[in-house]
Amino acid sequence: MKRATVVLMLMAIPCGELFAQATSADSTARVFTLSEAINYALQRSFSVKSLGLSLEAARQNLQARKGNFKTNAQLRLDSPNLTEQLLAVEVANGLPSYTTRGTLRFNGALDINQPLPTNGVFTLTGQAYQQNVSTFIQNEDSKLKRKDFLTSIGLRLSQPLFTINTLKLGYEEANLNYDRTSGQIRRNELEVVYSVTQAFFQLYSATRELEIAREDLQQQEEAFNLASKKYAAGLIPEVEALQTEVDLAQSRNRVYSAESALHRQEDLFKQVIGMPLAERIAVQTTVDFKPFAIDLEKAIAFGMAHRSEIREQQIEKRLQEIELKRTDARSEFKAELSAYYDLTGISDPTLPYETGTEELLRSSWRDLRDRPKNRGVQFSVSVPLWDSGVNGAEVSAAKARLDQAALRVEDERITVEREIKDVVARVREAANRVEVLEKSQKLAERSYEISVARFDNGDISAQELALDRRRLTDARTAYLNAYTDYQTAVADLKRKTLYDFENDKSLVEEEAKQ
Repeated sequence: MKRATVVLMLMAIPCGELFAQATSADSTARVFTLSEAINYALQRSFSVKSLGLSLEAARQNLQARKGNFKTNAQLRLDSPNLTEQLLAVEVANGLPSYTTRGTLRFNGALDINQPLPTNGVFTLTGQAYQQNVSTFIQNEDSKLKRKDFLTSIGLRLSQPLFTINTLKLGYEEANLNYDRTSGQIRRNELEVVYSVTQAFFQLYSATRELEIAREDLQQQEEAFNLASKKYAAGLIPEVEALQTEVDLAQSRNRVYSAESALHRQEDLFKQVIGMPLAERIAVQTTVDFKPFAIDLEKAIAFGMAHRSEIREQQIEKRLQEIELKRTDARSEFKAELSAYYDLTGISDPTLPYETGTEELLRSSWRDLRDRPKNRGVQFSVSVPLWDSGVNGAEVSAAKARLDQAALRVEDERITVEREIKDVVARVREAANRVEVLEKSQKLAERSYEISVARFDNGDISAQELALDRRRLTDARTAYLNAYTDYQTAVADLKRKTLYDFENDKSLVEEEAKQ
């Protein structure tokens, strides 16, 4: 029996440019690559741990269902079983008399059961007991007592007929639940990978936004210093110098806002990967954009074949079919065949009361060999006649739930196909945006360098320089957002298709189910 096992083929991110709240001189911060963050989360994530326990419960339940097909034994002991009670003895043509009867029994019984694939059970039974009986008759002032020893060995068969095999259905149900839980764990692992990837690049984005804000502040400080010198030399009016000072204050405010946003994003990232909020972190990545081709038909076919959501809905449908069988069986014609064959021996009742247990056992065993064997066969039938429509209504409800499950299977197929088409379109759109905005960012950087030189020569005003600086900041931010959206979309593509088109590798492998 095969199952698809998710192989977390994590993106290989080389150690390159460092972005973090911690400075490069801070050696106390823990530095994460994307792969390290994903591995950390898979070991500490609450959802992964919780589903792991669910899988263990399903595995043990499946093991228990397998055990129902195997031999089991039960031992029963009553040692001792003592009773004393007053009994009325009826006397013909007279009044009843009363006697006190006491019984002391030491009893042991062993049942060895072998379940049958046909839902029947074959039982080997052995029983032995010693019983001491005493009777006190008050009117006659006499006391009678005797020891008995019984030995019994027998075979019994019980076989239901004309009804569902509850043993096989129970095993199938446990196996389906185990497969469903396994699929949920694999899907949850992919969700963790996606969530960590998303949080990782959001933290990268917040860190890079702070870098951009600081670069903008540095450029504005240079423009402010240049404008101040020009104003002191009488080359520009006061209003332009004041405007550069206002722009400088706004740049500082953007730095403060970016720092606060970075702190919030760091805490969110720590929560996602399961790290204490008190620890310091940094993320390590490179801005490396390499577009790749995506075969839409292959993406849809691979996702439809391996997405666990479809398999889970198919499992739910089969479970509803099993429940329908159980419900319908309550009003079915039923029969049961039972048979037994046993040998029983009782010790000689004429033996003296002082006879030892060993002699009583031998006497019982001799009687077991000589006494006629006990045997019997019974065929019983149960025919439901009238239940005021209760079972019919229950069957109709079970059929409705089965139809719902069938609809969910088809709806899940449509959902999977739609999601794959959507994520492929998002990756392509994000890749186009990154290419366009990368060129736009380079043009904005070159344009700003020219504007600084022209402002220094007095060809443009401070306001025009500020406008070009804002264009550069906007171009850098737009490129950053496009790059972050692209990386998130690529991670979502892997989650939705279970295929790494970037490296042309499958994220699943077939292995024998143990």
